[in-house]
Amino acid sequence: PLPRRPLRDSDVPAAAIVGDTDAVRRLLDLGFPVDATDSQGCTALLRAAGGGHAELVELLLARGADPQRAANSGATPLSAAVSMRHAEIVDRLIAARAPLEQRLPGELTALMVACALGLPDMAGRLLAAGADAHAVDAQGRTPLHCAAMFGFTARDRTRLVALLDTLLLADGDADVSAAGVTPLLLLLGARAEPGTAADEDCLIAGMELLIDHDAHLDVVDPRGFGPLHLAALHGLVGVVQWLLRAGADPDLRDSLNRTPREIAVMRGFVDIAAEFGTPASQSSVSMARFLRDKP
Repeated sequence: PLPRRPLRDSDVPAAAIVGDTDAVRRLLDLGFPVDATDSQGCTALLRAAGGGHAELVELLLARGADPQRAANSGATPLSAAVSMRHAEIVDRLIAARAPLEQRLPGELTALMVACALGLPDMAGRLLAAGADAHAVDAQGRTPLHCAAMFGFTARDRTRLVALLDTLLLADGDADVSAAGVTPLLLLLGARAEPGTAADEDCLIAGMELLIDHDAHLDVVDPRGFGPLHLAALHGLVGVVQWLLRAGADPDLRDSLNRTPREIAVMRGFVDIAAEFGTPASQSSVSMARFLRDKP
């Protein structure tokens, strides 16, 4: 139904939000601009791309919609389609030559968004189209750093491995540092709150892949935390055991002269402290872990 007021330019993106292809077509036929924006600076193409309205995306592109027109927030049609996991629309925008390296706030690219969200299929599509696996954001992070940050929160091992593998096969540098942290350190929660729970099977699978692509264990973040410090900080006993077997240095000291074992004791993870050879408690499971992991 028509609104009980004069039609205006912003009705074009408003109709696109709900995927009303006929309404958008009629508005365009009446002469309203295809790149008209709403109060948030969003065009109909951006709204349709984010909403998954493939037929409408086709119409708008055929009518000359600009695939690089960004909203006030910096979002683009491509980033919206990637974020909402609309693969068909991503492919259509790529075919329409939407710029793959157009920067979002923080100098992010669409590929970095796909990696931060843990979307291997989207990352693969973008890389196949020519997206830059070595692009860096305002903090110097590459797509692989973004994927590693996702990895610390991942609960699906297959998905994480597929994402990391996609980037590493595209010649992503497994050992590049950004703001003092490598992908391995980000995978182990270098940017997470202390004691954050993680899926250790996912982390170990990710570490194995990074190590296979020449990531080093003798790296530290700006606090002087190495991989074992981070595993101790977050109470990841399985990761600690894996790192020790892989040759990580248990005697490495951080900028405050603390070993990984001392971090574990400080955090109350006495079972992890015991992994370093000095029993800290008769209990095999620490109270800190019990309190964190109880239902």
